[in-house]
Amino acid sequence: MTRDSSTESVRVRVVLPGTGTATTLPSVLVSVEDVSRADAPAVRVGERVLRDVDVPADGTVLDVDVPATAAPDPRRRFTVRVRAGADPDARAFAPGDLVSTTSVPVLLDGTDDVEVAVRPV
Repeated sequence: MTRDSSTESVRVRVVLPGTGTATTLPSVLVSVEDVSRADAPAVRVGERVLRDVDVPADGTVLDVDVPATAAPDPRRRFTVRVRAGADPDARAFAPGDLVSTTSVPVLLDGTDDVEVAVRPV
């Protein structure tokens, strides 16, 4: 989804482990990262942090804005990462935190609509 000429938006459905019940998460951090450079840390190019997020059993949909200068570029690769739990800024994971464990690529061309499953730490 395109916001305006200065940003692109990635639509992310965050899917909880197969509990079949709705829940409230203290916080959810969804980030879009540039993973183009081998053997280098990913660079966060966009993020969205929400507090006290009510998540239906089938997941919740969030839009993450990314500066248009980050995309699209065929030489660069981007992925989405999700972390849900008590404190998305914590340096260590806490019991009960949920994280994405697979690479979910995005193009940042205004058409990204992805699903990211999270799993307990």
